[in-house]
Amino acid sequence: MRSKFFRRGDVVGKLYRIGELAREANVSKRTIDYYTQLGILTPIRTDSNYRIYGDDAVDTLHLVAQYKELNIPLLEIKEKVALFHTSRLEQESVLKYTQALSKRIEYLETELKEMKPILESLPEEQQKFVINKMSTQSMALAKLITVLFT
Repeated sequence: MRSKFFRRGDVVGKLYRIGELAREANVSKRTIDYYTQLGILTPIRTDSNYRIYGDDAVDTLHLVAQYKELNIPLLEIKEKVALFHTSRLEQESVLKYTQALSKRIEYLETELKEMKPILESLPEEQQKFVINKMSTQSMALAKLITVLFT
């Protein structure tokens, strides 16, 4: 079975059987087995119970090699790899959230543009009241965004 590109669950990209991963990362199959037993690598099991690894396994093996060059023990490397993957997942989550937030802001901007003629048709006192209320909410939103992104 050669490497294939397909989607299985949340994994998208090139998938490797153990021998292919070993060649790609320039390590032995035995090393991959050992890292899998330690929990540094997490394979996907096929229906026929083969272990396959995603592109992230190649990155993980390169990261492990860098840590080993620094003489860091494997159990500490395992913790660092877990932290690295967690951070990446959190970054992706934050990115998705900020993209959704940007869409909401664009929607609000459109709504405000549509409201402008309506606001301008109101008597002056009502205009001031609405603008003051919107200004207070806008300032609160601006402060919140500053806190979130600093």
